[in-house]
Amino acid sequence: MRRHRRAAGALVIAGMLAASSACESAPQDPAPPAPVVDLTRLDVGSYPTQPRELGTAKNPDQARMIEAQRLGNVVPTAADIDPAFREGNAFVSSVFIDPRNSLGKIMKIDRFAEAAPDFIAGFLSHGSTEAKNQGRDLFNAVLIFPDEQRATAAAEALERVDFEANERNERVPIPKYPAARAHWQPQEQSIGSWLATGKFVVYTWIFDYLKIFLEQVDLPALQALVEKSLDAVVPAIAAFTPTPADQLMTIRIDMDGMLGRALPRQREDGWLDPPGAFTGHAALHFASDPADDRRIIEATGVDRYATDGTELYRARDAAAATQLREERARLTKKFTGAAAPENLPVARCKEYIGREALAVRYYCSVAYDRYAAFAASHQLLDAQQRISAQYAILVHAK
Repeated sequence: MRRHRRAAGALVIAGMLAASSACESAPQDPAPPAPVVDLTRLDVGSYPTQPRELGTAKNPDQARMIEAQRLGNVVPTAADIDPAFREGNAFVSSVFIDPRNSLGKIMKIDRFAEAAPDFIAGFLSHGSTEAKNQGRDLFNAVLIFPDEQRATAAAEALERVDFEANERNERVPIPKYPAARAHWQPQEQSIGSWLATGKFVVYTWIFDYLKIFLEQVDLPALQALVEKSLDAVVPAIAAFTPTPADQLMTIRIDMDGMLGRALPRQREDGWLDPPGAFTGHAALHFASDPADDRRIIEATGVDRYATDGTELYRARDAAAATQLREERARLTKKFTGAAAPENLPVARCKEYIGREALAVRYYCSVAYDRYAAFAASHQLLDAQQRISAQYAILVHAK
């Protein structure tokens, strides 16, 4: 409706301009042409400049990881459940086949293999109301199993081994979901819930740092938040069709050529999650500032995202990709400008000058056609070379 009204208004204005004298109208300057980039003059270091065709999974573990990534496309973010969970966590692994880096801090996992022997893959969604452990944490882990029977058995067994790990645990119901198995510690504002639904187990964990600091407990509030979380997660994952276990090796690694267009990750790069391609909305699972990233992603119509040696987004069109580059390249009190790569005028770079000791120092960005890409490194030259190589890949993939 709004677009139609805008179009109608444009026709009226056009008619008024046509009726006025020609001397009252002035021609508008055409948009400046995009800078011409000579790929042969880019400094790409030793980085590759050609896109990749990735095919299907190369081994069973990779196939399980890709299945977990597919699941991540439908799992709601914590902010989808409640916008109050606006903070991300850069030190939690979302895609997992081994629970140590994902569930190790929120569930007793020393008997995980015993309790869930048929576990295939999982995806963890998480968010906090405040940074630096000053508010509430909400985690939802969705685990895939071969069938409903084994999912049900795993939910019961996982709750049991976690319950037995601490003598202060007490079992409690989740009234709206009587099939859920849950327990809490009456001395702490925290709860864990395991619910089998179809071929999935949904593990919901809530921890309220502020109430624990104030030595306050409110069980109904915890139960209500578990219910609210499940109200979002259960119908969302019902739309996901797990790949049959005997067909996992047929899963294609890439989605719409996104991962093949991303610069490959270097062996020395530190990372928690494997390379992968996702929907645009699923990119919010990996955001350190989900609220701002949501605003940018929605404004620019991002529908695909890939993470590897760079982060790559596919926007609505070329103008939106440029807008995305500019949004992410903007300078703040924590970022100052840095030199862009030589012979790549469409790139932007900035330097982190904040106080986070572990933060990466340099960030570079570029846009080409519908794609916007972002590289990070502790060395400026390396960040420049990465984004230059990424630009070349995008051009060659055209």
